[in-house]
Formats: sequence, C-alpha cells, structure tokens
Amino acid sequence: MKGRSIVKYILYLLNLCAVAGLLASYISGYVSPEKFWILAFFGIAYPILLIINVLFVIFWLLTWKRFIFVSLIAIVAGYNSLFAIYPIRLSKPAVSQSPEIKIVSFNIHSLYGTKTANNKQETKSRVTGFLAGQNADIICIQEFYAIGEDFSQILSKFSGSIHLDHYTFKNYREFDNKKKINAIATFSRFPIVNSGYLRLPERGHFAIFSDMVINGDTIRVYNLHLESIRFGNDDYSFYTKLTEADKEATTIHEGSKRMLWKLRKAFIIRSKQVNLLTEHIDACTYPVILSGDFNDTPSSYTHHQLTKRLTDSYIECGQGLFRSTYAGTFPSFRIDYVLHSDKFKAISYETFEIDLSDHYPISAILVKTPQIQSP
Repeated sequence: MKGRSIVKYILYLLNLCAVAGLLASYISGYVSPEKFWILAFFGIAYPILLIINVLFVIFWLLTWKRFIFVSLIAIVAGYNSLFAIYPIRLSKPAVSQSPEIKIVSFNIHSLYGTKTANNKQETKSRVTGFLAGQNADIICIQEFYAIGEDFSQILSKFSGSIHLDHYTFKNYREFDNKKKINAIATFSRFPIVNSGYLRLPERGHFAIFSDMVINGDTIRVYNLHLESIRFGNDDYSFYTKLTEADKEATTIHEGSKRMLWKLRKAFIIRSKQVNLLTEHIDACTYPVILSGDFNDTPSSYTHHQLTKRLTDSYIECGQGLFRSTYAGTFPSFRIDYVLHSDKFKAISYETFEIDLSDHYPISAILVKTPQIQSP
C-alpha cells in the first residue's frame, strides 16, 4: 500500500508538471518572444501537452477519480487554444445570399515540388492548373519564383493562366537582375487601386497589401510570409535520426543546440514582424482580409495578436482535428491562414492535401456582412 501511495504521488507530481506546461503554452500567446522567448517553445508544444493532459484525465478516471480535475480544469481553461486546432460547431454555417469572395493562399515552395528530383516546369504546370481550377477571386502566393524573362511578362502570363487580370508583387529582396522574381504575389479578379509592402529594417519584405474595389467597396488584402525557421537538410536529417541507438551524445548536443537557436531567432523576428503588421492593420480604415504563411502555430504569439483583431476562417467554419497545412517533416502544424475583419463572415474553409509543395494550399469563401460600408 505504501508503494502504491508513492507511485500515486509521483504520477500526481508529473501531472502537475504537465499542467504547468499547458498553462505556459496559453501564456505564450500573450508574451512577445522578444521579451521572453522560452515561452514560445511551450506554445509550439501545445498539441503534445494537450494530449499528455488528456491521457492523465483518462488515467485518473480509471484509477483515482479525485485527481481527474487537475488536468481537466487546465484543458477547459484553454478552450480558445483547443478550438483553434479543433473547432466545435453544433450547426453548419448558414447559407448567405450575399456575393461570395473566394480566396486561396498557397506557399508554392518556389515551384520546387516536394522532392529534389521534381521537374520544375512540370510542378509549375501542375500548380498553375490547380489554381486555375479553383475559380478563385483572390489568390495569395508566397515564394513565387521565376527567372529568364522580364518580370512583367512572367506575371502577365501567370495571371492569364489562372484567369485573374490584376496583380501586385514584391520581391523578398531587391535584385539587380530584372529577369528574376522571388516574391510574395497577389492576384485578383477585382481592380487593385493601391498597394504597398512591409519590411523590418535590414531584412527582406515579409508582407504586401493590395486595396481592391469589390462591388463599390474598397477592402485591403494582406499577403504574408513571416520569418521561417530555416531548417536545412542537416536539421531534418538530425530530427529523423534522433531515435537511432548509435547516435553520439556530442552529435545530439550539437544538433539540438543548432535547431534551438534557429527556432529562437525565428520566434523573435516573427514577433517584430507581427508587431509592425498589427500597427499597420490598426491604422487601416478599410475592411481587411489577411492570408498567407505565418510559419507559426495557432498557439503562438503571432496568431494570438492577429486574431485579437481578425477572425480565423478555420475556427469559424473549418473541420478536423490537428489539421496541418505544412507537408514537410517538421513541424507538422497549421501554419497557413485566412483571417478577416468583422465586416466579413466565412462560410467555407478547405485544406487541399495535394503533393505540389511543402505546404498545402488553403481556401476560404467569405461574404460581406450587411454593415459593410466604404470608409
């Protein structure tokens, strides 16, 4: 009996540690990584921490029921984080008679495909065919890459191929070679009357915005590509081989340290980017649609700051548990989003699990709410 009691309290102590980790993941959405970057690791670990706490709830339910509330209360306290990975709705979105706006967001991985052996021209044709088949009103592309022709000719051909006449783009960095594009690009069925971009000092552009006229109203569409973790082949190789028995301790130490510092750097840069972005959104007088590759999870500071101002279309009408938009080895999370201001309502959301990039394309159909007006 004494042995059982010791085991019980050791498990209870472990349960408290799991709860502390879960609570830290909630706090990570409120604290900028610039100020305390360690919390961001708890945010990215939220799905794992959630599963551990669910397992503790089940375990205590089958053994000592009076401990069940420790993890249960912690899980319920983070209902916002839970709904961000598993939206729960009792009814389907109502059918609207308002005009629909379909927006697609896709990081096309510079048209490299998912394997080093992929033929770039073949991947380009498949990506173009997919986007043309979506019959979208707005398409936001990250990592739009092309070389060999003048950029105006390339963009004109591409916009014609996907049946959207208006576009704007911005290279991540300025090139002397005018026949090279590596850019964020937005294509639209609607006229673009103004555009611009956002960047941090001494860094590349991370967002563009396009003001469009839709049925007499002007809206602003942001297309984002926030700072990547920039894991290389060595990092992914290390990650996949961690369980090998002959892995040397020094190699594990070096590999872990390298990945840790890359994550830390990305967390801090993204927090600076999102702070600049939120200031820009707050100053905007138009209704806003924001989409793109955030390179961050629903439990992150990035997502929390943006959803304080905008609604996540996936939470509003998406389906599925732990839906990922990243097709790579790590991390396998939802990191691509379509958000919108309260002047819109999402009536449809879809993730396309197709083998064209290291990201899956996503789409949302939005309708204007009755109160929308031109500023």
